[in-house]
Amino acid sequence: MRGRTPTFALLFASALSLAACRGSLAGPWPPIEAATQTYRVGPGDVLRVSVFGNQELNTRVTVRPDGRVTLPLLDEVAVAGHTVNEVSTEVTAGYRRYVQDARVAVVIEEVHSYRVFVTGKVQRPGEFEARTPLTVMQALSLAGGGARGADMDGIVILRRGANGRDERYEFSYTECVEGRTEMNFMLRSGDTVIVP
Repeated sequence: MRGRTPTFALLFASALSLAACRGSLAGPWPPIEAATQTYRVGPGDVLRVSVFGNQELNTRVTVRPDGRVTLPLLDEVAVAGHTVNEVSTEVTAGYRRYVQDARVAVVIEEVHSYRVFVTGKVQRPGEFEARTPLTVMQALSLAGGGARGADMDGIVILRRGANGRDERYEFSYTECVEGRTEMNFMLRSGDTVIVP
């Protein structure tokens, strides 16, 4: 028994040094924002548009498959791919052609277009729909967490950027649990979480 102790201690020290060599992730990650700021409207979502002081212009509309909605006076407005703030700005500008100092509020009443993908070594890989945007940890939870042999500290999130190029973000489950919450950002619809 005594002869084995130094061998065990040596193996344990080696494992610790390997873990230390990996180092912590340096980022960068997308900024932490409110879900309503980052969420982009998509087909099937239901919007409520309110024009203050002009009840006849208030409406509840569903985003069509072509990404547009029809609003009183404005007819066709392209909303898919835009945030709520961007839609509000565009609709306000449109209504100001007819209503002086128009003030418009746009609210997402129902989300039907939001989906993310979790693939690799997880319990339930696949496509996940949600009523509200998910964080990386929430998406991993929906996928049942890591499967046997998963590298939970080598997770990669892929996102299609505005310029058409893929953006790549790294995620470490251990570091996130230990307090580095900046890497637990809000996923956008279409993001893919890969667990090696």
